[in-house]
Amino acid sequence: MINQVKKFFSYLWAKKSELSDMDEKDALLAKAVVDIHRRRSHSTMEFVPLYKLFPIHPINREAALANTRKRAEILEQAKEDLIARQRLDSGILIKYIPSVSGIKVVQIDENKYVAYEGNGRLFALQEVFEAHDGIELEVEVYHFNDSRKMIRRINRVRKLHGFQD
Repeated sequence: MINQVKKFFSYLWAKKSELSDMDEKDALLAKAVVDIHRRRSHSTMEFVPLYKLFPIHPINREAALANTRKRAEILEQAKEDLIARQRLDSGILIKYIPSVSGIKVVQIDENKYVAYEGNGRLFALQEVFEAHDGIELEVEVYHFNDSRKMIRRINRVRKLHGFQD
């Protein structure tokens, strides 16, 4: 429990530069993330094709954009090696684009997973790699006894952020 609290505060500290830009969309996003953690039945580590992963929110704040650009530059330098690997497990992702947590997703349907954690890394990866590169990422997939309500909430957050599905 203490480790979870420490991780949470580390996560918040890393996001401090974004606090002044927050609005009602961020409040709904925060509520969705809390509900995802609260209502999950379990989670599994799975490999998912990069282009079946979609962000829950855009990367549009200067600090996040700068981090995404840095990550894309690092990935670009290692592109050939990473394409040769095809499957990027959490260890490889941490090696090249470290973060406090892994990429966490909710499966919306058979071809769509929405990342509620790791959006900057997802944008950087999709900037560097194309669908035909065949990259798969190891992500933590959150599962629910009944996912309909959670999927509706996630889709509502995405729509507020301008994503049309």
